This record gives sequence, structure tokens and C-alpha cells, in this order.
Amino acid sequence: MQPNTDQWGQPIQPDPQPMLVGAPQPMVVGGVDPGMMTGRPAQMMGFIDSVKSVLMNNFANFNGRASRSEYWWFYLFTFLVGLPLGVIDGVILVVMDVPIDSLLWSFSPLGTLFQLSIMIPSLAVAVRRMHDLGKSGWMLLIGLIPCVGIILLIVWTASDGEPHDNAYGPVPTNVLAQ
Repeated sequence: MQPNTDQWGQPIQPDPQPMLVGAPQPMVVGGVDPGMMTGRPAQMMGFIDSVKSVLMNNFANFNGRASRSEYWWFYLFTFLVGLPLGVIDGVILVVMDVPIDSLLWSFSPLGTLFQLSIMIPSLAVAVRRMHDLGKSGWMLLIGLIPCVGIILLIVWTASDGEPHDNAYGPVPTNVLAQ
């Protein structure tokens, strides 16, 4: 058998487009592969970057778009800070022997102060998340509809954003501005 021939002696033609397995793919301008069009930014924003982005760079910014990772990491941050504050409030109220029917149990001081302090950035990142989906920030009011509204908001915020520039701005990059 001659080299470069098949088992019947015919010459082997080279593949016009060799398949490279595991080879690095070329970088696409804008970080989005037009063939994929998933709406996802080139990279996911991390926990710390998300908190910095929302609290420092976009505290009251209702313009632009927020990626899923920015929104959900910030939501996790508010939960992780709010939960211990609620426990601390409960311990303080028990130690101070506050009656259980007191209004202080409904409006725990530390938890309420924290929620008030992050109300504007939380609303801003939620509006920007709606913008990423191509929806108006006013669509957050749909959450006022019992049961259905909350479920719809969860589905929307967990969905891919639009993979292209929309009326609210370009696809978020998930990179903090230096």
C-alpha cells in the first residue's frame, strides 16, 4: 500500500476544511458570535464586580442594560446581607424583651435601614434588566399582579437578553469601567 492512498489504492484527497478539535476559536468583534446569537455577554460578571457595578458605578442609573449575572449576583448580595441583619434584629428584640405583637417585629430596624439604603440601586438594576430584554422599566409594575406577576418577572429576569443593540443601548459587556 502506497502512502496517501486508501485501501483500494486510490489517492486520498485532503479535506478542504480540516476540522480542528480543541483549537482556540477566533475572537468575534463585540464578543458575540453572530452564529450563536444567545444574547449573552462575552463573559459572566462575578459577585464582587456586580456589587461594585450596581452600588458604585450605577447607583441611580436607570439607563442602559444589565446582564443576568449582574442582576442575579446583586440580588444574592441583598439576600446574603439582609438575612443576617434580620437575625441580628431578632436577637436584639428578644434581648430587649420587646413583646411579639410590637410593631418593631414587623419593621426590624437594621433590616429596614438596609432595605431603604439599597432600594434605589435595586430598582435601577431591575429596570436595566428589563431594558436588556427590550422591555420598558415600567413592566416591573406587572409584579403587582398577585402570583402571575411575580412568576412572570422571575421568568423575564432569568431569560437571555436581546443579542443585539436595542433602544436602550448596546449589549452589556460585564466589564467594570476603570
